[in-house]
Amino acid sequence: MAAEIIPVFKSMDRGTGEVPREDLKRILGTLLKCPDKELDGMLSGSWGTDMVKYEDFIMWLFGESGFKSGGSSWKIALFSCAPYDKDWFGKIKKELGFDFQLCCIEESLTLSTAKLAAGCNAVCLFVNDPCDEAVIRELAGLGIKMIALRCAGFDRVHLETAEACGITVARVPAYSPHAVAEFAITLMITANRKIPQAALKTRRGDFTLNGLMGSDMNGKRVGVIGTGLIGSIAARILKRGFECEVVAYDVFQNPKIKDPPPAGLDIPYVSLDELFATCDFITLHAPLLPSTMHTINKEAVNKMKKGVIIVNTSRGGLIDTEALVDGLKCGIIGGVGLDVVENEGPFFFKDCSSTCITDKNIVRLMRMPNVILTGHQAFFTQEAMKTIAQTTLNNVDGVQKGTGPPKQMGKLETLCKPAAPGGGGPRPPGATSNMAIMRELPAVVNEIKLKDLPPVTNSASGAYKVAVFSTAPYDQESLQGMNTELGTGLSFSFFGAGLGPDTVPLAAGHDAVCIFVNDDCSASVVRGLKDIGVKMIALRCAGFNNVDLDLAQELGIKVARVPAYSPHAVAEHAVTLAMGTNRKIVSAFEATRKGNFNLDGMLGFDMVGKRVGIIGTGLIGSLAARIYKNGFDCDVVAYDAFKSDKISAAPPEGLGIPYVELDELLNTADVISLHVPLLKATANLINEESIRKMKKGVLLINTSRGGLVDTKALIRGLEEGIIGGAGLDVLEGESEYFFNDWSNKPLLHDDLANLLSFQNAVVTAHQAFFTREAMETIAHTTIANINGVRNTGEPPKQRGKYDTVCLPAQK
Repeated sequence: MAAEIIPVFKSMDRGTGEVPREDLKRILGTLLKCPDKELDGMLSGSWGTDMVKYEDFIMWLFGESGFKSGGSSWKIALFSCAPYDKDWFGKIKKELGFDFQLCCIEESLTLSTAKLAAGCNAVCLFVNDPCDEAVIRELAGLGIKMIALRCAGFDRVHLETAEACGITVARVPAYSPHAVAEFAITLMITANRKIPQAALKTRRGDFTLNGLMGSDMNGKRVGVIGTGLIGSIAARILKRGFECEVVAYDVFQNPKIKDPPPAGLDIPYVSLDELFATCDFITLHAPLLPSTMHTINKEAVNKMKKGVIIVNTSRGGLIDTEALVDGLKCGIIGGVGLDVVENEGPFFFKDCSSTCITDKNIVRLMRMPNVILTGHQAFFTQEAMKTIAQTTLNNVDGVQKGTGPPKQMGKLETLCKPAAPGGGGPRPPGATSNMAIMRELPAVVNEIKLKDLPPVTNSASGAYKVAVFSTAPYDQESLQGMNTELGTGLSFSFFGAGLGPDTVPLAAGHDAVCIFVNDDCSASVVRGLKDIGVKMIALRCAGFNNVDLDLAQELGIKVARVPAYSPHAVAEHAVTLAMGTNRKIVSAFEATRKGNFNLDGMLGFDMVGKRVGIIGTGLIGSLAARIYKNGFDCDVVAYDAFKSDKISAAPPEGLGIPYVELDELLNTADVISLHVPLLKATANLINEESIRKMKKGVLLINTSRGGLVDTKALIRGLEEGIIGGAGLDVLEGESEYFFNDWSNKPLLHDDLANLLSFQNAVVTAHQAFFTREAMETIAHTTIANINGVRNTGEPPKQRGKYDTVCLPAQK
């Protein structure tokens, strides 16, 4: 009813802030449907003059002796309210049976917008709504009794003034720690593998890999600064999933971090200086306090390892942005993933694409190619939005009833109080018990690791010439460098063109050809190579479906491959595509570079507890399965015609992942990841029929072979919403396009052109293998294979374990 009465007063006001008493009484009588005598009784003594001031009217309307709306529930003003806030709060209010009146206000709370809360009992604020002394006193003058924060941080609320004004402040201490921790990891791995840059290149038709090299996460040193609930989850994903070497820094050391398994993660705490000097990646999870302001500053940056990648999903003020920009410009910092930034308030959660962004440091970050900037969306998952709405509305209900805001989940304090004089000491007893909310950490399993690269010996004295096809600058650099390092004395000729019927003559005068995934080594090509004296086909990849092995064997041409260039690189890329697609990283990257920090369309889901289906459990599939299960704590199931004990056996011998029938996997998985070879039996494994069996909204990931997926069926699945997102590093018919720049030519591949138009399809151009470690292994194994055939007629086993020779299938 107040929502109807207040506009009446404003419509009668002629700019003086007051209206005639009798006119207001007449209108109120009509709205309240009260007899004159009853209305006179209600208003008796309320106003003593002929004119009524707005302030007096509001005090009467919500005063203890005034109008109470018949005892109805409170009215809540939601500031910085986006459409998704309105949807979630409306939905959860209905589910919980509350009858609060929600007033959705797009503007953020300021001294000038505070008046929009007139007639409300509570205001609901978000992270960038400033609530200083002046604003709080303005709210108190409007009769506001509560500030309900729909976020965890409360550093923008002047708690002392709120307490003095009798306003209760409550927050949501843990809306989804998994959402934020997972987003931090997503920023880290997508920055490392340059997913947004790669996806935008492919959308332009540029399928080259120049500038897109990343590194394997496995074995890298990662520093976690801040080891509360979110930092601890991030640390677990990195250590148990990606098998990183994790170190931590926190003023308050958490037993769940430093204790040995199974109680803890066995992660050592180190000094900040050691962390800065030794880590390949640094992720920030500390609160913003006077003591943590500008933890990353010029002095800290100068101590860091060259090429470090920094991630911040906590508070922008933890990083001195100017020092960060300088570190990026001089190359000390190799990449950054930021969900928060200093002075973001005027811009984040808004579309500023048609206005001028006045913060020079934010503008510089937006323009840097190795910076992923997202608009404070780490929290933004379905699970988090539900929890935020539930906890916020429960807090308001508790304050309205006079019992105070209840503890979240019965254990986390939601009430915000000023720090005690001389505060800032040790955490209160039991503070680390909040970690109990995190699921029990899974047991450690046997690590799946490759040995160091073995030495290569050369007993041949004559020159051995190798024609290298489909050569990019990075191929030439790695092969020449390894050839020099190993002292094998091979003579390379590098050709940018791919091998095919028209380019066979380029191999004349060479002993071997070295080819890649999309080179054509069909029957006519193999015969042509034999005719010009080529003795060997050296594949610098794992797949060999592009070679006619029967004919090569018949003609006496040796064929060898690189069976495991870096299984970690490919498995990690598959997980990176899944996480990046789920959390809309490419869309966010593209939007923020245009100045649009609105979160509409960016909603993802928490990975924790979701069912992930792994199809194909060889080395790469097994590594991906381990990251999902031990790192992200997913419910992982697998399908493979050949079952592996390393998958199904209970820990520590295996991963404890059950094998299921393919139909069950398709029916129940939230994420499906393909890791099988391309054979007749697996061609178009994902087709119209299999997509119809899938769970609505499933994410489909393919880093194996394009022919596993019927592209037309995939497109229909995306159009109909059965497939909620696709992360593709391979595609049917890719060979003419991938590794080439088509940005200035029309794409003749209709399905590829169609896929590139989908915002929820992330396409990278066969770059899953493309890490420094993988390129080193590819060069080493390829040269070892060529050298082995030259010396003995046979390529050696890779690392003494994996067969490199390629033979026809037995008939």
